[in-house]
Amino acid sequence: MCAAVAGSLVIATGSVQAAEPRLMAALGNTVLTVTDIGPKHTQVSVDETPVFDDKESDMLSFVGAYSMKDRWVALFQSDTGAKDCPTRFRIVEVGGTKPLVSYPFGSCSDAAQVTIDGDTLTVSMPVPAGGGDAAWTYSKGRIARSR
Repeated sequence: MCAAVAGSLVIATGSVQAAEPRLMAALGNTVLTVTDIGPKHTQVSVDETPVFDDKESDMLSFVGAYSMKDRWVALFQSDTGAKDCPTRFRIVEVGGTKPLVSYPFGSCSDAAQVTIDGDTLTVSMPVPAGGGDAAWTYSKGRIARSR
């Protein structure tokens, strides 16, 4: 790479390298990778194929991976930085014909608890405004609020 500056030739050496993965996890026969591409840009890949680009969160964190019969489900937490709802969650499912990515969900609390019953995963958390708790159920590629 070179550039002309005020009649002088300035030569900068170095190579442009791809971003290094922040996390690599083996989920069965599948490799899940989380890579920080740039500020507010995190990419989730399955077997080196990008399946989700988060371009809204300050930080996308891997919460955990859960085995559900013949599939794996990875739970991610996105820290949005917003005062009204600082945290949301998202699920990436692998092991089927193609990876599935859920819509963002959650009560804006970061205190998630996960339970698994057969091929159903439930994520429960308190509701910061108004008290009580809420839950979202993930089954067969779909996320839905269950309470």
